[in-house]
Amino acid sequence: MDLLITVIAFLVIFSLLVLIHEWGHFFTARKAGIKVEEFGFGLPPRIWGVKKGETLYSINWIPFGGFVRLLGEDSRDPKLAKDKRSFIAKPPRVRIMVIVAGVVMNFLLAYVLLTVGFIIGIKPLILSGDDVIARLNDGTIETSPGFVVKDVTQDGPAAKAGMLVNDKVVAVDQKPVVSNEELTNLLKSQNDTGHTVSVERGTDRLDLTVAADQKQGLGFSTFEIMFLPRVEILNVKENSASAMAGLLPSDIILKINDQPIYYLDEYLNAIRSSGTLNFMVQRGNEIRNVQVRMIQAPSVIMSGVFPGTPAEKAGVAKGDLLISIDGQTFSTPDEVIAYTKQKANKVLHYVFDRQGQLVEFDITPSEQGLIGVGLSPVFSFENQELSVYTTDSPVSVLLIHDVQYTFWVAPFRAFEEAGRLSVLTAQMFGNVIHQVVTQFSVPEGVAGPVGIAQLTYQFVQEGAMSLLRFVALLSLSLAIINILPLPALDGGRLLFIVIEVITGKRVSAKLEGLIHAVGFLLLITLIFAVTYNDILRLIPR
Repeated sequence: MDLLITVIAFLVIFSLLVLIHEWGHFFTARKAGIKVEEFGFGLPPRIWGVKKGETLYSINWIPFGGFVRLLGEDSRDPKLAKDKRSFIAKPPRVRIMVIVAGVVMNFLLAYVLLTVGFIIGIKPLILSGDDVIARLNDGTIETSPGFVVKDVTQDGPAAKAGMLVNDKVVAVDQKPVVSNEELTNLLKSQNDTGHTVSVERGTDRLDLTVAADQKQGLGFSTFEIMFLPRVEILNVKENSASAMAGLLPSDIILKINDQPIYYLDEYLNAIRSSGTLNFMVQRGNEIRNVQVRMIQAPSVIMSGVFPGTPAEKAGVAKGDLLISIDGQTFSTPDEVIAYTKQKANKVLHYVFDRQGQLVEFDITPSEQGLIGVGLSPVFSFENQELSVYTTDSPVSVLLIHDVQYTFWVAPFRAFEEAGRLSVLTAQMFGNVIHQVVTQFSVPEGVAGPVGIAQLTYQFVQEGAMSLLRFVALLSLSLAIINILPLPALDGGRLLFIVIEVITGKRVSAKLEGLIHAVGFLLLITLIFAVTYNDILRLIPR
């Protein structure tokens, strides 16, 4: 029954996307007085067709795409250029409207579906690492450290061993679990001797002996895992402020003063704040809060000395650390500049630390209050010494909340998302073409008809709103790919009209037809390559 529903859903979705696209061409052409010779679903050769009025409606063998054949669209007959019902006889403005109408219809369908989805509530559109971080920060995505058990089959091997939902799998046969692949291999294992699965339950660690079953496997599953960029502590200086507060090597820094930390620059910006810093760290699979008193000792260093300036003449060197000017200390370059501008043309007494040695100079700033040096801030911390590095930390995705907006906000959000997705689709399709041309391979994650059918099955299982979002993304993808300036696509035909407008001369019909024919063959080749790749992914290895 599930398979039947999926097949029906796939056919309905695919038909809807193609027909609404071609209907855009059909409707606009008819309104412009152009004769529509054929309205085809799929790509030739033809399986079946019926003529109603002046238009042949056909179904074709290749179930990917569709077309509307217009009178004079590809004709080399000069007589058709004078036929008022011919496409080629229409002015460029009309031809452009007919060509882009299909793309506009697909974009409008995606926009309407996204608007409805945002009003009712749908899962967020997460297409990049930045999307993930944004949704983590706003609470849309809920996670938990490590590999969390989602389901335990009743009376299965894991249940009999004592495993519970929300246990965290930390090791298998005394080997730490660090990747999806390791855990997947474990779940597929048929080892008769069983496995020792180490789990954490609260503060306790339990070693469970789980015997594989031929039918049930190990009888448990975990939440989906993703790896987040994190900053991990490598070393903590003994007797330092951090050590005294309780920070330890291997602690993963999650937040500092409630600001999420994913990247090194975020960590560096956070620790520049002097005073007490509240660290939220992950230690193993446990979350802890640690308060560290960070007494900052900022200073200013001479990052450059310009030739012929008062500083160079006095003997100041690059790397000199400013101790004081006229007995006053400064924390930032701005403070130094403000002070010297007030003392233009006055002799100032500078004290520097040069590699542990104090050096002193009397320098007179210029009329602008400058002595001719580059200034940079230096940040150091008293009794503070942490070494950190970037890493990837596994977390279980416990829940992804729906995003929902009011009916007056949803249309704006839908338009914003549609625009963003359009740019990403164009970029991804460009990457696909580049890899196919340069490496003769189809990138991972690219799906053809078979792959789309498989995805349809997944979204049918998830429910109506997930399916609606999927249709919106497909419709938008069809719109963007079609408008790209590639032969045999709408964008390719549009390009020739633009060239005609710019040059004032039509491109040879013979040449244009040849280019579209070659483009069509390449497009069919790409479709078959992607479909072949889809089939290979379905074959068990």
